[in-house]
Amino acid sequence: MNPFKNRPLLFCSLIAYVILLGAALLYLRFPTEQFNAFCQAKVEQLLPGTQCSINKLRYIFPMSMEADTIVFSNAVNNKQTLGTINQLTIRPQFSSPWSRFKVTIKAYGGEHKVSVVINRSKREFVLNNILINSLDLAKLPFVSQIFNRKITGLFSGKGMYKSATKDGKRILSGQGSFVVDKGSFSLLYPILSLTKIDLKELKTDIVLQKGQMQFSNGHFLGKELKGDFAGDIILQAPLHNSDFMIKGRLDPFAPLLKKSKYAQNMVIQLKRRHNRSTLPFLLQGSVQKPRFKFDT
Repeated sequence: MNPFKNRPLLFCSLIAYVILLGAALLYLRFPTEQFNAFCQAKVEQLLPGTQCSINKLRYIFPMSMEADTIVFSNAVNNKQTLGTINQLTIRPQFSSPWSRFKVTIKAYGGEHKVSVVINRSKREFVLNNILINSLDLAKLPFVSQIFNRKITGLFSGKGMYKSATKDGKRILSGQGSFVVDKGSFSLLYPILSLTKIDLKELKTDIVLQKGQMQFSNGHFLGKELKGDFAGDIILQAPLHNSDFMIKGRLDPFAPLLKKSKYAQNMVIQLKRRHNRSTLPFLLQGSVQKPRFKFDT
């Protein structure tokens, strides 16, 4: 099992945690090479089955730290690359230098920021003011692995995330929203004669609670159709086994119907049956093996 792949939401927080553990040592002139080895070993301990390499670490006066080229690979599967951070910078807040930090990550074409708050007595941490800027999905190795298809687009989002421990159990919660611009994803089975959806924009609000991720106010605009959606995912490990159900409506554009007689006849039948201008649909199953149908 690869926890990095299963829990991408913990990605930034784990790296921040690892580097924070050695911040005091570095400040006291702990040897760079030994500290680098310490960080790599700690990441691998936190993420069993994952190997980590950090090309360079440097201390920035008075209390900041910067790491270049952090590479994660699968220790089991021929050292397959899971992800790379070009540069990570962590800056403690002077008011609470051991519990509050600003983290900046440069990776996959964008610069991403988050505020980290650690409460050691309660065994919890919070990621506030998460800001993801134009993350290139096509370059993320684990995206195609999780969804078992080619997915492209520029992912941007904002929100918060909290991990707390209660009665020995980890409780995860969060909320936010995200947008995917200029994206596309291939379909496992044709929909209205389409084998791929080209998106101009997709956006939705999200809430994470009680092991579920809920989507609301979802809208998408593509080249051949547009629509809206809402639903939820019951999170499982590994992530591609997570079950989900999403309901929505599709509105195909005239050029698509002119191009495909099959699509045109299906739309006419469905619209007559439901007496509406949009087509209801249901998408459910597992993340890696979804099932799509009209007429819900």
